[in-house]
Amino acid sequence: ANQIVSGLALTMFGVGLSGLLGKAYIGMPLPCKFSAVNVPYLCKIPILGPSLFSRDPLLYLSVPLTIFLWFLLYKTRWGISIRSVGENPAASDAMGVKVYRVQYLCVITGGLLSGFAGAYLSLAYIPSWIEGMVGGRGWIVIALTIFAGWNPIRAFIGAYLFGGIYVLQYLLQPLGISPNILMMLPYITTLFVLFLGASESLKKKMGSPASLGVAYKRGEK
Repeated sequence: ANQIVSGLALTMFGVGLSGLLGKAYIGMPLPCKFSAVNVPYLCKIPILGPSLFSRDPLLYLSVPLTIFLWFLLYKTRWGISIRSVGENPAASDAMGVKVYRVQYLCVITGGLLSGFAGAYLSLAYIPSWIEGMVGGRGWIVIALTIFAGWNPIRAFIGAYLFGGIYVLQYLLQPLGISPNILMMLPYITTLFVLFLGASESLKKKMGSPASLGVAYKRGEK
């Protein structure tokens, strides 16, 4: 099926299903949530300590997870298979790579990581259930992926840059700047990155997989 259309359909289905299942939990405080874990000694460093070393476990998990994914993609045979399937699934199939298995495992893994992101929002960032709490942040991930060139290390750095842009609205609001304009900043940045990524020459420079979003059917040219 067309991956863009099916992706949009799944998104709308997920929004509706989460709203239906979560209706009974709106406004209910969580009995358990991710609390800040202080790293001994490091958390006492002025300014940097509270910002980097007094956070919830999921934030700490993002560091080794990023390193692991980078190593998997660029230093293992599995990573070569994943990247070759993204570039040319037909050639990968001819070389004996099980294309469908690789594609499904990657989609499932991506879904699990998205689930971690949702867990962070509801268990750490805003420890309660609010319908529509994602607030379009998932769409920003598309721009972040383009910005990162499909590299986990750059994605890690980009995620914190985009997060900084998001937090900027709270820092600039006391200066008298309209909160509506500030709330648009992350999405304006997203549109700008997507605009840059629309160029074919730039796509190649940024490392976009050649077969991204193209459904593979064995035997078809």
